[in-house]
Amino acid sequence: MAHARTAKNDARVIEQCTSGRRVRNVSYVPMIVANARTNMVDPNHILADSIKNTTVNKAIFCAPCVCEVVRCFVNATNYVECAASGTVTTKMTKAVIGGTDVDLCSTIAISGESGSVPTAETAIDGTLSTTSGALDLLDGQLVYGITIVSNHDVDARSGGLMLCVEWVPKDKP
Repeated sequence: MAHARTAKNDARVIEQCTSGRRVRNVSYVPMIVANARTNMVDPNHILADSIKNTTVNKAIFCAPCVCEVVRCFVNATNYVECAASGTVTTKMTKAVIGGTDVDLCSTIAISGESGSVPTAETAIDGTLSTTSGALDLLDGQLVYGITIVSNHDVDARSGGLMLCVEWVPKDKP
């Protein structure tokens, strides 16, 4: 189905909302956070993306068109449990060729000590950047997640952890 371009950037969203529907474009990447890659006994995981005392950049998506990020969030069947003072955080960032990469959202805590772990199967939203133009993506621009695990033991590994970015196409003015 062909799409007629409009001069107003928000026209597509307004049309969808008035008709009672909204197309959601959610791109995501799975992330396994564990203590070590030695075996498959919790808190370890042989295929862990991120382990104790590491920073990992993992691509979420490459923008298929000119678009705008409207939400950054994480979700998991179970979040990471850390030893006392341990932290696991993530944030979504866009790559800028020849410049400094730009954070799309605030840092999101995806771990806690025993008794303070985020609620399983509940999305945690990051606060979107308020910097002008920060949420606008060019056709082909890379969006990636940065996950940082502190130098503390992971007591229980993540399960089904997803780094997610919701975006909408923008009509050219």
